[in-house]
Amino acid sequence: MSLEVFKGRILPMKDKLFRFAFRLLRDIPEAEDTVQDVFVGVWAKRAEWPQWKSIEAYCMTATRNGCLDRLRRRRVRTVPESSAYPLASPDNDPHEKMTSKEMIQRIRQCMDALPEQQQWVVRLREMEGFSYNEIAEVLDITLDQVKINLFRGRNAIRKMIPERRGASRPRPS
Repeated sequence: MSLEVFKGRILPMKDKLFRFAFRLLRDIPEAEDTVQDVFVGVWAKRAEWPQWKSIEAYCMTATRNGCLDRLRRRRVRTVPESSAYPLASPDNDPHEKMTSKEMIQRIRQCMDALPEQQQWVVRLREMEGFSYNEIAEVLDITLDQVKINLFRGRNAIRKMIPERRGASRPRPS
């Protein structure tokens, strides 16, 4: 039964865990290695799976901890996110690609400006689709802290995006 659970519930999380690891490490091989280490560790603890509230939350926590360990051991080397996954569909016209790229860059700048705790909560909720309870478990914070950080992060992004949009337009003379 363990192999079926691993194939059916854990392996499909590979891309989500990779994106999460890559966002922290900004290094494709390091992110891949971290996810592989998580899978090995989860498989080694297969006897404990029935006791876990959420296998996905456990995997995300293990990925976060693995990334933090790697960051402590080395100086971070940055890699553009665009090399990890495409920003737009090849079917889009050049204007759509540019607009999409600019919006992603704008949102990323807003996210980077948030306090670290808000970044984590917004990213896990909005980009990875985690529930409030899963976020609380992954980040080891209370449910109220999740809600507060998500509210503050979303509001800060809403306020920053119009500022950036207006700042990039030329003023009429």
